[in-house]
Amino acid sequence: MRYRDREDELNSAAHHSGRKCVEKGCTKPAGTAWSPFWCFEHNVERMDRISANLEAELAYRQGRG
Repeated sequence: MRYRDREDELNSAAHHSGRKCVEKGCTKPAGTAWSPFWCFEHNVERMDRISANLEAELAYRQGRG
């Protein structure tokens, strides 16, 4: 997954928004191609959470969960 690759150009400083990450206590620069609000690490956590929720919903709707 590209959003998980720290070296991917979509996670480069070119996408930094000039803000700090919105996660409480995090002072890292925010911004990736996926969102201007989270730093790389917190964006990975966020995207993983979204993916897991979507997979669980799909499994439920397909009778797998």
